[in-house]
Amino acid sequence: MEFETILLEKADHVARLTLNRPERLNALNEQMFGELNQALTNVAEDSDIRVLILTGAGRAFCASADIKDERQGGDRLLGHQEPYQTWQFIRSGPQGVTSKLHNMEKPTIAMVNGLAIGDGFDWVLACDIRIGCEHSRFMNAFLQMGLVSNTGATWLYNRAMGINKALEFLYTGDWLEAAEADRLGVLNKLVPFESLEEETMAMATRIAEKPPIPNRLVKGMMYRGLTQTLDDHLEEAAQVEVLTLTSQDHREALSAFLEKRKPEFTGK
Repeated sequence: MEFETILLEKADHVARLTLNRPERLNALNEQMFGELNQALTNVAEDSDIRVLILTGAGRAFCASADIKDERQGGDRLLGHQEPYQTWQFIRSGPQGVTSKLHNMEKPTIAMVNGLAIGDGFDWVLACDIRIGCEHSRFMNAFLQMGLVSNTGATWLYNRAMGINKALEFLYTGDWLEAAEADRLGVLNKLVPFESLEEETMAMATRIAEKPPIPNRLVKGMMYRGLTQTLDDHLEEAAQVEVLTLTSQDHREALSAFLEKRKPEFTGK
């Protein structure tokens, strides 16, 4: 699948999706929103892919919307059109990416190589696991434009860092530096830039080698558990366990354990 503003690479059950406008710090235009949504749909539907890595090319992860790029939708990004059209664009473009990342059944990893601003910060938080480096810096940025985030900040921030810190960064628009992001739990890991790709690929490989059915089910259960009672969650867990007990991968895991070999999972 060919794109102009992003790269999508697949190997060994891992998909790597790279925002690829490094000369613009991977700032988002209308074309990029469309291509990201298309690529995420492709990954979600690809039965061979078990893990997604999201990252940026160059020195930024994503510098939010490219409001200067009027040829590619800058006016639309600023809402210079009829309100209903703006709403449609937000729902299908920026919010489509957030929704597809969060709702993707497969584990997702953000490899934060640099600046993650606005939509970029939200999409980092929409991933299940976040690995950063000393160059990782985060900011909401919508405040500076007199706006409220439309890509999920008010839902994502408090789940990542607690409501008090979330409101602090939303109110002030201050930078969240890498060390503080690590301390707050926004990042799962903070590693040297030179090790960022190696550490991220190692994590993705470890996950991809595990049986994909439980990984998909665990992800959904974890997020649904945020709003379930314990009794409702236990009922779902019982149903899910019955399903996994009948899977071929469970039988393969048992055989591999008894035969003292590495299991080969197929996702069936």
